[in-house]
Amino acid sequence: MTKDDMTALGAETLQVVIDALDGCVTAGQATSTDLYGDAVALWLGLHGLAHQRAVTRASPWPEDIADRIIATLAHLKDA
Repeated sequence: MTKDDMTALGAETLQVVIDALDGCVTAGQATSTDLYGDAVALWLGLHGLAHQRAVTRASPWPEDIADRIIATLAHLKDA
């Protein structure tokens, strides 16, 4: 796989997150005004969570931690 392949793969994956966030905004479920920036933040936040869970398995993670990260970084409205 070349560097260009990796860049394209990352761009396609990020577009999925942007589209999902845009759908939330369109449905009135999120207040994001910067889809790209918020999608990057969401991607990085979830990547960080996945990494931490992988390296610190013994940590007492709150059961709803992924939901908290998603709700905050995606600017989701309260349900």
